[in-house]
Amino acid sequence: MRPLTRALVLAAALLAALAPLAAAAPADSAVLFIGDGMGAAQIAMARGAAGGDPLAMERLPYSGLVTTHSASHRITDSAAAGTALATGRKTNNGMVSVLPDGTRLETILQRALRAGKSVGVVTTDALTGGTPAPFLAHVADRGERAEIAAQLVQSGAHVMLGFWRADFLPQGAGGRRTDGRNLVAELRRRGYDVVFTRQELADSQNLAIVGLFDDGEHAPTLAEMTTAALARLSVNAQGFLLVVEGARIDWACHSNDPAGSVIETWALDEAVAAAAEFARQRGRTLVLVTADHETGGLRIEHPNRLPALRGVRGDSAAIASHLNADRTNVGATLAEHAGIRDITLAEADRVRAASTAAAGIAALLSERAGVSWTTTGHSAAPVPIYALGPGAERFTGQMDNTDIPSRIAQLLRLGEFPR
Repeated sequence: MRPLTRALVLAAALLAALAPLAAAAPADSAVLFIGDGMGAAQIAMARGAAGGDPLAMERLPYSGLVTTHSASHRITDSAAAGTALATGRKTNNGMVSVLPDGTRLETILQRALRAGKSVGVVTTDALTGGTPAPFLAHVADRGERAEIAAQLVQSGAHVMLGFWRADFLPQGAGGRRTDGRNLVAELRRRGYDVVFTRQELADSQNLAIVGLFDDGEHAPTLAEMTTAALARLSVNAQGFLLVVEGARIDWACHSNDPAGSVIETWALDEAVAAAAEFARQRGRTLVLVTADHETGGLRIEHPNRLPALRGVRGDSAAIASHLNADRTNVGATLAEHAGIRDITLAEADRVRAASTAAAGIAALLSERAGVSWTTTGHSAAPVPIYALGPGAERFTGQMDNTDIPSRIAQLLRLGEFPR
């Protein structure tokens, strides 16, 4: 076969192979997962603790790396990072979807609402927390939680599921609002179901829902909240945009707690697996997994030791809660609640001598797992991004966190974000 003929044949074969991809329906919906504090090392630690197989998020077909600095600091806080992910713009640490000069920024969820899509926010933090708040609210200081809650009531979001109701209730009703407003009552007047337990979430048939859960056995998992949100938002033929935050990875890493980090990363990954399967069945749905920043400066020094965390059944504080007052039952507690049955006398002594039982457990588990920490704060380390669905190939290579909402908006035909 002559070279030109061979080239034409190869070109025809390539076009035939690409035809199904070209014919695939473009995205009309997206799910953005944010693992608060989840860097590459946190993911690797969770993978190693689970036995070494890739997590669901790592099995998404495209991946890249994201820079996270804010306008004011090389190391961002959650509010500035949430703003970048919500608006495509940098702002100062502590600011919620406003620029340093006070200019309010339109968020990608607000733009999706204007386009007729359904929108939702799911988090294991309070809905007024630093990462979820920037998607629906605008304040100069993330500490203005009462104002954030008031703005959420008026946001028009169809689904808002998170924890703790104090910002929504007046002091006389067990909350901490000083203006006397009962935002739970206001939400109900606006047509929302307001639910407080896993069972109430499961029983609700309303498409508009707000969850204000408390920790404990009656709280839904992140996967359950994500599934409930997807079931409601996907009813809209115009599509939807859902933001899901796994907040407590960050909390664990602030405490240099490998058990908590692993447990919470697994919980986020369970939600990712549910959304990925939903997207594969529905089509037209982009799924992204990233982080607002890394927390703890986690280093994995001995990867072969990570399976030591496989038996953890809670974070270090939960494990420590089973110790008696003089901490003489360290061995029995770690055997039952962390799967570690060969604690030495020296290790038990270090737990007993620690400033708190939780800190002692966290330090012991870090040593056993072969990991170390360089800070109890955030770090400037880039964070991963994983992607599945129409347009997922646009989330590869190196990018900034401000690029993510801009690319989502382009794929969902929501227009360009100013840069």
